[in-house]
Order: sequence, then structure tokens, then C-alpha cells
Amino acid sequence: MLKGISDSLQVQQRSQTVAPTTSMQQPVKEQTKTNVARIPSHRLESYNKWARVTQGQHKISAQQVAEQGLQQVQALLKQLQNHSQQSIKADSSDSVNQALQIQQKLAGLDISYQGTQLVDHQLNLVSVQRPLAKYSFSLKSVDLTAINSRDEHVNMHIGNETVRLLLPANAQPKELLQRLDSALKPVDIQVGKSKDGRVIFKSNKSQWQQVQAGILMTGQGQRLPAGDARTIKVNEELSWQDPREWRFNNPEALKQTLAKITKTRQRIDSQLQELNNSQRHVQQQLHQVNRQKETTLELDSTLDQIKNLMQPSPFSLQVTSLMAQANLSRTQVSALLI
Repeated sequence: MLKGISDSLQVQQRSQTVAPTTSMQQPVKEQTKTNVARIPSHRLESYNKWARVTQGQHKISAQQVAEQGLQQVQALLKQLQNHSQQSIKADSSDSVNQALQIQQKLAGLDISYQGTQLVDHQLNLVSVQRPLAKYSFSLKSVDLTAINSRDEHVNMHIGNETVRLLLPANAQPKELLQRLDSALKPVDIQVGKSKDGRVIFKSNKSQWQQVQAGILMTGQGQRLPAGDARTIKVNEELSWQDPREWRFNNPEALKQTLAKITKTRQRIDSQLQELNNSQRHVQQQLHQVNRQKETTLELDSTLDQIKNLMQPSPFSLQVTSLMAQANLSRTQVSALLI
């Protein structure tokens, strides 16, 4: 039902961009004001209350999905920890193989709610303070920040976008890095340096999916071969928080992996506690709203607190679309919001 509301809203938003015909002279704003004026005040208050309560319920649902997902992660991490310890003690190939299978499960988890990702690929709960982790990569066999005695114009083709930049002659690596970062910002790719001085690119998931097979680039023979465009391959740079980075092939690697698993379990325990505390508080506030007649309670501040843990929901847009339809009865609106 919510999907249908969302589709209705999208149609409404698109229709607003179409110019009215000559037979429809009444301005849209005046017509909207007329419709709103016909809605009784008690019904508007009810719409407002139902919208806020349902939005809070969506937040709780998202928290519950995230909680279940993190609990699943914890269970897999505990199994992985046990198999890693067994591998160190007995040098068991079976334990290593089982650990690798669990690693694949962790890397393949998709914890989301209504299309919104709740836990990223580094096993971090997504929130306002913790946005989705970026994907990091470097270029194979090409250093765009190398000093050269001649200017070079470089084109980079990323998806449907073409990035053009000038790498000046005799420019220092720091200046070249800044130019590269500025040129790639419009396509949502950041450029920086790793601890060991290598050029590292960071992008969101959609951009990473476009470039992981390589980036089509053209140069003028200074840092890149002149002539036709060439596909420059990339190397993904994995963070220690990403389970794909963990290694099990020798005792020393297993010890390092065990330390990473321990840190990850502690981090997830902390995030589960955050979710539990917030969810309990929100449920109490929603119960209070449902018991009282007033519609302007503490739900605003409660929803603000939820936003600190979970990403904002587009539900307000759906409610705006519903409230614009003044001819709906109380029963109809209530059914749509359930």
C-alpha cells in the first residue's frame, strides 16, 4: 500500500512540471488553498498525528531490521572466531575452509529496509554520524600525480560522464592531487593519499560498480599513452573493518584476523545497545501519543533522536500527498497509513 502511495506521489510531482492548458486557468496554488480550506481542523490534526505516529513506526521497523541484521553478524563473527582459534591450535585445513565460508557470508549480507541500506560493507550501522562507508581503490600502473616536464590533458570516462583535467608541467604532487580531487568531485569521487603515500580514490557503491572493471582514460603521452582511450585497471583498497580483508592463510595472519574480529564484535555490541535504548524510548513516546488526545506532543523531539541513529525516511512526502487529497475520509486515510 505504501508503494502505491509513493507511486501516486511521483505521478503528482511529475504532473506539476507540465504547463496547464488554456481550459485550466485557475492557478494551482489557489486550487490547493481551496482544497485545504475545506478540510476540517480536527481532520487536519488527525492527519498530522497519524502521519507522525506512522513515521515513528517506520523508524522502529527499520531499527528492528538493523538489530536482527547485527545479531546475525554477531553470530557469524562468533563462529568465525572459533574456527580461527581452532586453526591456530591445530593447523586444521577444515577449520580454515569453514572460516572462509563464513567470511563469504559476512561479505554477502544485505541488511536494508524498504530499499535503504542499514549496515554497510564494513559492518557499520548506518546513521547520520556514520554514513555509508566509501569504496576505496587505486589505479594500476598509472600515477597521475607524477611530476612531468610537459602539460598533459587527461580525459577520464566514468559511466556516462567524462572528466577533463589539465596536469600542468613541473607541478608538484600536492597540486596535482588537488586538481584531480577537484575534477572528480562532480562525479562524487574523492581523491587523497594513503599512509604510504599512494593516491587513493573513494566513491559510493554505484560509482564503484562502474569503475571496478577499469576506467577508460586518454592522455598525451606524459603519464598516459597518447592515442586511443585505454582501460586503466583499478585495485580495491580494503579497510581492516571489511571482512573481505581478513586473512586465514598462516598463523600470523590468523592472529591479526582474530584481533580484528574481537574489535568488530565490540563495535557491534555497542551499536546494538544504541539501537535497543533508542527503540525502547521511541516505543514509550508512541504509546503516550496514542493514549492522549493532544497531537502536538514530544514526537518531534523523539523523531529527531531517531534520526541520530537511522537515516531519514521519505514517508513525509507520502503523507503530504495524502493530505493534498482533501476528499479522503478518516477511515480511508487510516487504512492507507496502516
